[in-house]
Amino acid sequence: MKSFCFTVDDNIRFLKELSENRYDSMFEHPYLALYKRLHKKYGLCVQLNLFYECDGFDLSRMSERYRREWEENADWLKLSFHSKLENERPYEYSGYDEVYRDCSEVEREILRFAGESSLARTTTLHYCLATHEGLHALRDCGVRGLLGLYGTAKSPRTSYQTSTLCAGLLRRGEVLHDGDIAYAAIDIVLNCFGREQILEQLLALKERNTVKVMIHEQYFYKDYFNYQPDFEQKLDATFAFLVENGFSSCFYENVI
Repeated sequence: MKSFCFTVDDNIRFLKELSENRYDSMFEHPYLALYKRLHKKYGLCVQLNLFYECDGFDLSRMSERYRREWEENADWLKLSFHSKLENERPYEYSGYDEVYRDCSEVEREILRFAGESSLARTTTLHYCLATHEGLHALRDCGVRGLLGLYGTAKSPRTSYQTSTLCAGLLRRGEVLHDGDIAYAAIDIVLNCFGREQILEQLLALKERNTVKVMIHEQYFYKDYFNYQPDFEQKLDATFAFLVENGFSSCFYENVI
């Protein structure tokens, strides 16, 4: 069975707004409502990778009043560590203690406000850069898979201390295991492309066993400087193509 994995980076704003507004359901928030619509339509599994803090808010202030809903929907909606905050290349030179502290803080709060069943065991580290010590810290926090950015054959890059040879294999869709962590490449960052470009790239990937797609939270919001009004339409077109071509949605932790 062919599968696709969908993750979203840089999440925190919707949690701030959930805490500031007394919704009867967390799915009254338009961001989560969008994902619930797509889940009902395509059987979509969604993993949201979280910052710990943003201006005027951190996860320790996230309300627990939605915990039951998080637990009831954990079969398709999970949360994980991304970074402490929005800053460039945060863990490129970080040692064990900093990465372990930041990951543990996010995971502790997820367990508090959403329950153990909502905690994903894979993630994408912000900017996909880490030292060997940082990777060890992630393993000790229970991370079992990392999705990264490896560029293209014409414009290659590496993530997470990956060798050039391994990066090439990952770009071609392989999953590589190093110790307790399984590495794989994100195939498309959806907010970087228009809908037609996305479909062209998906067409080239339709023979893969697994396709990994990602987007960032901030492009959803109208007051973001680079707001994408077709945020939902991009997602809908992506998942429609994948489902029509025999893919089913799952979490990355289910394919490693």
